[in-house]
Amino acid sequence: MTARILAVAESAESAQAIVHRLGREFEGAVAISTGPLREIVAAAAEAPAAIVLLGLSTVAANERAARALRDAAGSQPPPLLLTLCTAGELAAANRLASDGVFDHYLPHPDESDPGRLAISARLGLRLAASAAGAAAAPDKPAPAQGSAVRPRPVVLMVEDDEFTHQLVAVTLASHDVELVFESEGGGALERIREVRPDLVLMDVVLPGADGVELTQGMKRDPELAAIPVVMVTGEARREILMRSMEAGAVDFIVKPFTPDALVAKLGRFLPALR
Repeated sequence: MTARILAVAESAESAQAIVHRLGREFEGAVAISTGPLREIVAAAAEAPAAIVLLGLSTVAANERAARALRDAAGSQPPPLLLTLCTAGELAAANRLASDGVFDHYLPHPDESDPGRLAISARLGLRLAASAAGAAAAPDKPAPAQGSAVRPRPVVLMVEDDEFTHQLVAVTLASHDVELVFESEGGGALERIREVRPDLVLMDVVLPGADGVELTQGMKRDPELAAIPVVMVTGEARREILMRSMEAGAVDFIVKPFTPDALVAKLGRFLPALR
């Protein structure tokens, strides 16, 4: 773990309780700020790769912090912004993520259980580390998936919902991307081997298969393991997101999503969309 991550919490005690449970994976990679807002912005001036809003009291407080951080970034690309929110605030967080205020949001469990809170924090930090790794070499070409050089990248979407098919197709129609669909989970791995896409959009719930298990199958196959997988899920439940990241997915997007949110998400892994 080499990504430098700024964790924002309301108190040093709660932050230390979380960081203590994160384990060696994030040792030395996490700086902590407990506010007030001007101090958070000052800490962000050190250019962390990502900021995780761990323990601010409400999604509104996280929104104020996120907007201040984006304003402070000016013309420079802001760091990846992730927030944790309570179950009652998921709809508001989803709207703010769609509007580009946050890059990700994760469910925030009961604060009386720091162990479960650390699980959500660990998932957020893994997402931050993954994005930081992609940003470290933005001009580096993706590993070749086939023998020929492609004129444009190929995205393969494993999804059985026709509306989502249409949304993704319309969104990417104006971009230099070739889109391939596979609606049956049972034949997804064979289809991915045949197409060798540059990125896979993988639905979590599929007819005849589990998207997380399909991702695990890809990562066990040396010929497919290097292809980035972005999970598509209808809900931001911690268990689903944790399983996805542990299976090897590099990111996720929650339905319903906006066209701009989709392009921004895929642009982290496909230079043609930046």
